[in-house]
Amino acid sequence: MQSFQDINIQKQIDEALKRTKCKKVLYFYDELGHKKLLGVFDKKKASQIREYYRSRKLVDRLTEHEVRTTEPDSIFCG
Repeated sequence: MQSFQDINIQKQIDEALKRTKCKKVLYFYDELGHKKLLGVFDKKKASQIREYYRSRKLVDRLTEHEVRTTEPDSIFCG
């Protein structure tokens, strides 16, 4: 039988999952191969950033991963 605390924690987890959004985490590798976090962005902004690096022929240094988060978008200073 589950305790009251376990049920309460599960309820909080379910509520948090409802607030999450699917976003992209972007990383840029410099010329020495060091990985730098560019930030967390919604999918539309991530595609704009990808285009920015593509136009500068640096898109091969960019990596991205999908995450579900409640964090606001990062500010991109290209």
